[in-house]
Amino acid sequence: MSKRRNRIMGLIGLTVLILLGGGLYLAHKNQEFQKEMFRIVHSEEVRELIEEDLKRKDPNALTDKGKIRSYKIDDSSIKHNPMGGIMFDIIINDSISMVGKMGIQKDGGSEQLSSVGMDESAGLRALLESDDK
Repeated sequence: MSKRRNRIMGLIGLTVLILLGGGLYLAHKNQEFQKEMFRIVHSEEVRELIEEDLKRKDPNALTDKGKIRSYKIDDSSIKHNPMGGIMFDIIINDSISMVGKMGIQKDGGSEQLSSVGMDESAGLRALLESDDK
């Protein structure tokens, strides 16, 4: 009976070690994936896509004449889209009520990043529709 109990305890211990090792491996891979998404979102190529999209919404964006004067990427919002690509929020004019939710994806053939568009928050929509600057 004691020999059988030792075998069962050994199997339980081995199972726990395997599960723990697998969990740590997956956590490490997820952290690497998150760092890669962060690197991509803060790349020059994505900066150009963001600014291009903002200038479509406001031709004078990022100038003194524009309604959109500045933007920053909300790092806590960067996440993988289950349909492919990366989603993240852009905070406009340092106001959390004016947010653009943006998505990017890699084109299959050219491997180039492209924007899948930007959804505007109600505050951003109101800013863009207002007459005064």
